[in-house]
Amino acid sequence: MIEDVSDSAIWNKHRDELIRYATMLVGPSDAEDLVSTVVVRILHRQGLSDLDDARSYLYRSVLNEARSLVRRRRRRRVPQGFDAQPVELDPEVLAAVLQLPERQRAAVYLTYWRDLPIAEVAQLMGCRPGSIKRYLHIARNRLREVFAHD
Repeated sequence: MIEDVSDSAIWNKHRDELIRYATMLVGPSDAEDLVSTVVVRILHRQGLSDLDDARSYLYRSVLNEARSLVRRRRRRRVPQGFDAQPVELDPEVLAAVLQLPERQRAAVYLTYWRDLPIAEVAQLMGCRPGSIKRYLHIARNRLREVFAHD
């Protein structure tokens, strides 16, 4: 069987997981718009089927766009509204995770909630496995500090 590698097939294959990822990074109100912006920008330059590893490229692009959006929010002092939970979590845990910087939050989400191996998380985020381990280490320490004060 020949796998369909058209732009629409690639989009359909990764759309839902990218939206869940974006939801964790920027919240549900901006997730779909963010992913759409990324895909339109990529398609304006080239096709998804032209990419060597479309999934990794899309994940890195979503992370980069999320970081840009968060920077724009900070400049405008727009609060981050986050209503939906990606998984059943204690609201305090979710609130603490949402306070982490984007890269740490992305690493936590992909590693612990999506249960992806470190090597795959590194590939999706466009960095080395050691960087992911560092992000997770810093995130765990930060979360420990937050809950030690409770």
